[in-house]
Formats: sequence, structure tokens, C-alpha cells
Amino acid sequence: MSTFRSAALLYRGTHAPRTRILSKDLRQRFVSNIANRYGDRLRRFLSRRLRNVSDAPDLAQEVFLRLLRVEHHETIRSPEAYLFTVASHVLHQHTLRQSMTPVSVDISELFSELQLTSTDDPAANVDVAQRIKKLEHSLKQLPPKISTTLMLHRYAGFSIEEIGQQLGVSRPTAKTYLARALAHCRDAEENEADKDDP
Repeated sequence: MSTFRSAALLYRGTHAPRTRILSKDLRQRFVSNIANRYGDRLRRFLSRRLRNVSDAPDLAQEVFLRLLRVEHHETIRSPEAYLFTVASHVLHQHTLRQSMTPVSVDISELFSELQLTSTDDPAANVDVAQRIKKLEHSLKQLPPKISTTLMLHRYAGFSIEEIGQQLGVSRPTAKTYLARALAHCRDAEENEADKDDP
């Protein structure tokens, strides 16, 4: 019995790495065949479902990497159906990640643009610069989505619907964000006015 067991261990020990290499090679060939056969369709599938079409090649690569991780590819009955199922999951995860990432507006860049549009009057320029600095300080106190809502609406000219789409929120939520931002800025301005009055 012990001779049989040691022979079995020897067999496994000498052939296990070869089996893994062969398995990896077979997986690579399997994925390469799928990429050659369905790659264009996969990229079209992803492109049609993405806001940013330039993300399609990265997502296609992620799909193929996931296919490489499949241990027993020979058990897949329909490689095409499996490919597009994996692609749907990758797309869904990408969409979730995108919706969690707030759209950011570079406030300092926008404020520098506002300063460039000021008049030639030095007193007015100083007043505009001070008001912009106060607004910038006030917006930094708000959560990113709320301050972004105000910037997109007032300075970029976005509608409430467009803001909702950009931030991945509903129209009523975008409207609430805008109201909160406006109220916060109004309160901050009133507090500044109270400080200035003796």
C-alpha cells in the first residue's frame, strides 16, 4: 500500500506542473480563439452601452482577462453566450463604479476664467476677486456633488436634467442639490455681510 501511495505522489509531483502549463496554454488558445471570432462584436456591444466609448477597449480586455481565469473552459457549452454574459457583468460593474465617482469640476479653473472676464476698473476687479474667493471657500464646505451641481448649473449652463445625468442621480435629487448649494451660498454671503456691518 505504501509503495502505491509513494508512486502516486511521485506521479503527481512530476506531472502536476506540466498539467498546469498545458492548462494555461489551452486557456490562452481558447481566449485567443474567442477574441478572434467575437472581438469586434464584443467591442460594438460595449460601445453601444457606454457613455464614454473610449472605455470599450479597456472593458473588452477585462472580459478576456476574466475568461483567462476560467479553470475548465471545456465545460462551457456556448462560448459566445458565456462571453457576452461576462461582458454584461463587466459593464454592470463599470457602470456602478462610474455612478459612485462624483463628477468633479475644477473650481479653481472656473474661478480663474471668471476673473479673466472682469472689467478694466481696478476697484471692480478687487471686488470680483474677493467675491470669487468667498464663493470658492463657501463651495469647498459643501459635499462634492452639491457644489458640482451649482457650478454645472450656474457657470456651465447645464439644465437640471443634464446635471442629474452627469451625476448619476434623479432630476428631483439634482434639484435638491442645487437648492442646498444656493441656500448655503446665500447664508454664507449673509454671514459675511453681518460681519462687515458694525
